[in-house]
Amino acid sequence: MALPTRLQLKLGMKLLEVPSRPRSLLSEQIGQDGVAVLPGILEPNLCAALIRTIDRLRAKPGPHFRTLSPPGEPVTQSDLFRWLEDETLAGVATQGILPELAASVFGTHSVLLLEDQFFYSEAGSQTLSPWHQDHPYHPLEPWFLTFWIPLDRVLEGQGLRAVVGSHHGPLYAPVEFSAAEATLAEGGHILAPVPDIDGAMQGKRLDPKFRILAPSFQPGDVMILDSRTLHAGGQACPHPFRRISIRYAHPETSVVERAWPVAAFWQEQ
Repeated sequence: MALPTRLQLKLGMKLLEVPSRPRSLLSEQIGQDGVAVLPGILEPNLCAALIRTIDRLRAKPGPHFRTLSPPGEPVTQSDLFRWLEDETLAGVATQGILPELAASVFGTHSVLLLEDQFFYSEAGSQTLSPWHQDHPYHPLEPWFLTFWIPLDRVLEGQGLRAVVGSHHGPLYAPVEFSAAEATLAEGGHILAPVPDIDGAMQGKRLDPKFRILAPSFQPGDVMILDSRTLHAGGQACPHPFRRISIRYAHPETSVVERAWPVAAFWQEQ
């Protein structure tokens, strides 16, 4: 069935109308590689405003706020669905270049804003996003897009890393992100675990299909991911590292039943 309106409202989703755009070279790249990096999409003053937004929202956590790092370690924190409370975040997520780029990939006149998410890591935090795909966390089909945007400069290997072409492969079991409160609903995993990509890299036994894209990033650059693309955080940064993710789906996205645990917030519908 088509995604019902009540669910959009319940989880802070929104259908966005965008200017007409034909399918683009970006669409072809996402289709082939499952990932693309676009430099300088958000202006520096907007990145600075989003940093201030993260500071404000961290001081007033929402119901989906999580400290992902273990107690006593430099913190990594995350929160979801905060665009409804912040004008700057709402503007980025619902207007302008990001939804237009998403529509150009899908070849549609509208896109569904699924969720916004921010991450904050203290300097030296070793709590890094594990290798995962975004798709298994959501009971949705077809695939959707994640726009990952750093707000601080990071060197090669410190930002998000992605396995080029992995969206053509199988889906893997979702993994838990938090060291304390669960981010996954309860249930048995029937999918295979994510391969040990870092172990293969360290042992120089990396399967040829695992080609890692791990560029340096300037504030406002964007990495766009097919939701089935394997990706993970990079090395610890010597400075605070703020970034946001905005996820968009095709306007005809449907809810499906998953046989594995999905993100815990889906239990709220």
